[in-house]
Amino acid sequence: MQISSGGPFNTHMMHHASRFSNTLHSYRSSLHTRRCWAPFCSARLSRSCSMPSRHSGVTLDKVYLQNAQPLRIPWSTYLRGRRRGDCCVTSAVPDPLLPLGLDFLTFLAATVLVIPVFKSVNASPVLGFLFSGLVLGQLGLFRNTEELEKLSELGVLFLLFEMGLELSLDRLKALAKYAFGLGTLTMFASTVVFTLMSLPPGKGIGTQILVKVFHASPKLAAVGSVDEAVVIGAALSLSSSAFVLQLLSERGELATKFGSATLGILLLQDIAVVPFLVLLPLVENNDLVGQAGQSTMTLVASLGPTALQTVFGLGALLLGGRVVLRRIFELVAEARSDETFVALCLLTVTGASLLTQKLGFSDTMGAFVAGVLLAETNYSTQVEADIRPFRGMLLGLFFVTTGASMDVSLLLHEWNIVLSLLVGLIAVKIGIIGSLAPFFGLSRQESIRTAFLLSQGGEFAFVLLSLANELKVLPTDLNRLLIIVVVLSMALTPFLAEAGKHSGYSGEASEGGDPGVLDSRAVVICGFGELGQTLANMLESPLAMSLERGVIPYVAFDLQPSRLRRAREAGFNVLYGDASRPAVLEAAGIADPRAIAVVYTARARSVAAVRSLREGFRDVTIYARALDSLHAAELKAAGASTVITANTEVATEMGSQLLFGLGANANGVRVLVNELRKQVDTRVGELADDLVAEPQHASGDPDGLIFKVDQKLLPPAVRPLAAP
Repeated sequence: MQISSGGPFNTHMMHHASRFSNTLHSYRSSLHTRRCWAPFCSARLSRSCSMPSRHSGVTLDKVYLQNAQPLRIPWSTYLRGRRRGDCCVTSAVPDPLLPLGLDFLTFLAATVLVIPVFKSVNASPVLGFLFSGLVLGQLGLFRNTEELEKLSELGVLFLLFEMGLELSLDRLKALAKYAFGLGTLTMFASTVVFTLMSLPPGKGIGTQILVKVFHASPKLAAVGSVDEAVVIGAALSLSSSAFVLQLLSERGELATKFGSATLGILLLQDIAVVPFLVLLPLVENNDLVGQAGQSTMTLVASLGPTALQTVFGLGALLLGGRVVLRRIFELVAEARSDETFVALCLLTVTGASLLTQKLGFSDTMGAFVAGVLLAETNYSTQVEADIRPFRGMLLGLFFVTTGASMDVSLLLHEWNIVLSLLVGLIAVKIGIIGSLAPFFGLSRQESIRTAFLLSQGGEFAFVLLSLANELKVLPTDLNRLLIIVVVLSMALTPFLAEAGKHSGYSGEASEGGDPGVLDSRAVVICGFGELGQTLANMLESPLAMSLERGVIPYVAFDLQPSRLRRAREAGFNVLYGDASRPAVLEAAGIADPRAIAVVYTARARSVAAVRSLREGFRDVTIYARALDSLHAAELKAAGASTVITANTEVATEMGSQLLFGLGANANGVRVLVNELRKQVDTRVGELADDLVAEPQHASGDPDGLIFKVDQKLLPPAVRPLAAP
């Protein structure tokens, strides 16, 4: 089809076609300019960049860049800035996510470089994070500290969520004496002592010592109000769960008597810090603290409505969440999707935190309540294992930002005050815990070890002090000084633990763990089908119970919610979780299982489970069920200690019954079965060696294997069976 140039209609059409061509050409030029040149312009204010387009003579004119930051240019900017033949960018906005991404990249690099070094010298990773933050902060490598601190606060939410997961009724009952007895008393006494040392405001005994003995500045050493003294006392009464529990776990002392006492005290402290985090903002927002002339009744009357709102709101949240969360986790677990389950775990933590924040409570309260709600479900173990990497990374970021917040110049300038506060903190807590522990059944040696182990400050002190600083309860300089003291005390934890061990060592054996708590060396059953149920029934027999002295002898894991629910109703000790992951077993409190039985029916899954468990538990005996001889060889090559082949066992049992029916001698049949098993095991061992040497043959065809027993090697007791 041809269009002539003559006539008004054709002239009109050619005019519109020309306009469309110019518009399209200008749009292409702006697209090319945006894609190729905007990110590469030097970031200097009012600098003009010009470049010819390869499509035409179009130039990029007057691109203004700001704050030495790479630019993120919206599409609308280019369309608005288009002027016939030119593409003029009229506005540009720095990308706010880029500094945060670079800061997080710096954090990851520091983690990779520093944490392995601390682990190699058996130092706590928390100490490595604090050191990394201190160094990075002094070098000024963090560009957006404020946003990084907001991201790191997620680590505190995950930590509180995990603490909530630990609060099952069985564990609370087992640790009740230590948690609600010794823990409550020691925390109350420590808070009172530290508070009284700061009172009356500006003239407390602690202030006088710092000013007169160590020549501290009265402005820095003086505590200005009662609420300030209470916050300081509560913060310093807390100990470090991250440091202490890791040390006990590494040394295998969690199940000892003093280990249980230490765990109970830490558990109570973790619970007690939540009311502080919730009530402190409420009190400050109501302007009740520091108001002179108000009576106790006035304070109670003012806080009454808020307290009732808190109680009823949390009650409704607990009742509603208990039903809703359980049902949601059942539906997701039925889907058998690992990614969806992890997403639900993250959604639970962040969603519960946001919900309580919208209700007027603390976001940390929401995370803690969500953990408590899931503690009594069958999913708590798997949930804890799934969130542990996120919790560890984000909490590590929290410690890094804490280390970066340390004022080294203040430490160097006020080193005498820091040293005196550090010594006072450790001495007071050792004295209080060491003197109260014997009243709760601990020996003198156990009391001393517990006291030294809990004499440092804790990670929740950072949270409480930071919140108090945000609410203007604590002066900034005093807040920084206390953070320095807490960080240094945490760094001394391994040395304090060692000093307590030598001070309290008596050579006497510690008692076992608390009754009702899952044994850290329980037998593990992976899969709870028919075979797993049979094993559980045998382990629940009086014979097995007598061997284990009343402690729960096993724990089984399964991923089918319906089977899990019926098994729990029948009284089996079954948990939801993927037992092939060592992290799941650790989350369940099983640090060193006596034995592991892998009874999965899927060939590939059982091999992968054995390989993973062998990597996590080098010296544990692993029993595995194989479908056939090739599968048995694969399991042996993966690290199984003992393999029971289903086909072999069925065949030998059927053959035994057949020979019995034909009138064979019972002793001869038993000898024959044993000999057949020996030859089968030998054959499986040879196949396993071949698979180790040539792993590519692991997926061979089991039907292609032919096994013929050498009748000449059979013992004399079975040879008459072959006679006519």
